[in-house]
Amino acid sequence: MAYIGAGSLDQLLEVLELRETASGVWEWVPVRRAWAQVAQTAKTNLFSKVGVGARDAAVVLRRQPLTLHQALRWKGQHLFLTAITRRDRNHMDVAAALVDTVEVLCQRYTTVLGQDNRPEKQALPELVFPGVVTERYVRYAPEETYAKAKCGLVLVTPKVIQLKEGDLVTLRTGPVAAQYNVQTRHVLDEYKNEYEIAWSKDI
Repeated sequence: MAYIGAGSLDQLLEVLELRETASGVWEWVPVRRAWAQVAQTAKTNLFSKVGVGARDAAVVLRRQPLTLHQALRWKGQHLFLTAITRRDRNHMDVAAALVDTVEVLCQRYTTVLGQDNRPEKQALPELVFPGVVTERYVRYAPEETYAKAKCGLVLVTPKVIQLKEGDLVTLRTGPVAAQYNVQTRHVLDEYKNEYEIAWSKDI
């Protein structure tokens, strides 16, 4: 384990927390700054269990209150935290994925009994939050001399963001900005949720 001198912590980071800044609007908010050592590694960080990974960053910080519910910002880059371990008495190691966040609008619905006790679809308050989108490849068994494969998308959200199958999510920013349907939920992870989404229509 390499020695960490005071001068090695020469990168200024922002520690981020997810907060509801208005009714139904969630944002990553800076809560403090911290000096760190940051190195991009040759590894792929598998921050998503069902999607493709991202570039990995190894971060060394002075020991401080930090959990995987939080995030870091380094030179404008969002760092999705995937592991925190104790290095020595004074320092901690943080593994992170370098990702781009997108602004997501979720339109949710519930079913209520209307006139004549018939079920009616009723809109719930909209939800706006930051998410991370990655690809998911689904391979099929070979058919004679070839195999088919298709690409899907996975929306990774902070744990507090709870979506249901059938919800409509609009990715407002990023290269795949469009409206999608939530198809499958993966919510067993303690720190994040993952949703497989399918294209619905262009914005």
